Amino acid sequence: MTAEIRYRSNDEHPDIEIKISELLKKKKKIFLTVAEIRNSLPAMLLKRLGLVSKTATTTEVLKKLRPYLGNMWEYRGPRSTYIGYSMSPEELIENEIKRNPGISPKMLAKNMPIKKKDFVAGLNKLLETGAVACTFNEVFTPCLKICSKIGEQISLEERPVNGRAAFKDAYSRIGKGRGFVRIHRIREDLNWPRERFDRMLVDLMADYTIELHGGDPTTLTEEEIRDSFTDENGLLYINVTWWGEN
Repeated sequence: MTAEIRYRSNDEHPDIEIKISELLKKKKKIFLTVAEIRNSLPAMLLKRLGLVSKTATTTEVLKKLRPYLGNMWEYRGPRSTYIGYSMSPEELIENEIKRNPGISPKMLAKNMPIKKKDFVAGLNKLLETGAVACTFNEVFTPCLKICSKIGEQISLEERPVNGRAAFKDAYSRIGKGRGFVRIHRIREDLNWPRERFDRMLVDLMADYTIELHGGDPTTLTEEEIRDSFTDENGLLYINVTWWGEN
């Protein structure tokens, strides 16, 4: 499972999430190392956080930033810790291949903010579904490329990078205007790690963006029941309604 850590936002420093988002857009990146973010944040903002200089360690910076990351995610890679948009391993891999068509799997792995086992699982899934193809060059080095859009598959450009936006996008596409949408269908569509999807549900419920509903589980398969949502009290929820504006 991808090592991602989610933190709720705090109004005391509401501009931190915005600053990081602006930084990512400026550099045309999905994620950056904590050191890169530290070195790019305004000195005044660092001072407000209690970081007296841009030489603060990754551990110190993370401790100060965590309460204010909002929808940003913390990724634990094999060598560094990163902060970036909320994306699944498959989305991270696709984005990097698109930026570097023909990249080898070995080189691609070095650019990923995720553990080796998550990278391998994500790449294999993309190859199995046909979203990514692997060819060989004249020296027999494997080269990866994004396949053409097939059917209703969503292209990388059309995918929201923010986890909340991605959830709403899936809800709208699957529901097609209906108020009640099956939770298991959204989970299957997003294909996120289970903990990440469940955390998103809890966060969206906490700010009254969504409402979860029960239903008749006899109409579902065992797998569909597992892919619905069971809360800490053992209550099973089958459907979701989106009430938020965005």
